[in-house]
Amino acid sequence: MARPSALRLLVVDDDALVREALASFFAGQPDVTVVGEAHDGREAVERYEVLAPDVVLMDLQMPRLSGIDATRQICTRHPSACIVAMTTFGTRDYVVAALRAGASGYLLKDTRGPEVMAALAAARAGEMPLSSGVRRDLVSTLVQDAAPTEPADPGLTPRERELTQWLAHGLTNRQIASRMHLSEGSVKQYLTRVAEKLGVGSRTQVLVRTIQLGIVDPSALPPLGT
Repeated sequence: MARPSALRLLVVDDDALVREALASFFAGQPDVTVVGEAHDGREAVERYEVLAPDVVLMDLQMPRLSGIDATRQICTRHPSACIVAMTTFGTRDYVVAALRAGASGYLLKDTRGPEVMAALAAARAGEMPLSSGVRRDLVSTLVQDAAPTEPADPGLTPRERELTQWLAHGLTNRQIASRMHLSEGSVKQYLTRVAEKLGVGSRTQVLVRTIQLGIVDPSALPPLGT
């Protein structure tokens, strides 16, 4: 039975040895309970519907249905789903695609245990800042793919628009709070309202949607300063 305060995790990977290793690692972590496993994207979608985990640790390259497509399906049905993509070195294109599909962030498969735990806790709390390299790739891809359509107006207030500018810099809630002279709790509330107005569930999807709508211009962000 899952511990009341433990993060409920669904592990998805087509390699049985990887799943076994992850299950063994998390068995020794009091803050995480593995509530289920899936060996491909199709099973991941099915297991998510039944288990409703707090976080999904999603492999990207799998048979039948890829982790990217599974992420897209889950996030379309459940906008608040929290999915962390797993990848190996040299697969950044897959990572960017997963983020566009709705993943909250990503981990490399050789990430050390403490960093994995910190990332899962951050994901659960809605705090999954992207590495600068991946964020640049994501923004670049969005800009290149942007269609010349009339921007929609989701009704963001000036302060909410300001928040999206800092978010595009890849800042954490604490860093945004410092620049906007708010508490971290207020930043979370702002971010929740922005996500609701945009019809998305994660901070990464807020970034994606605001660029697509023309609310954020990556080439005209406010300077970070010191």
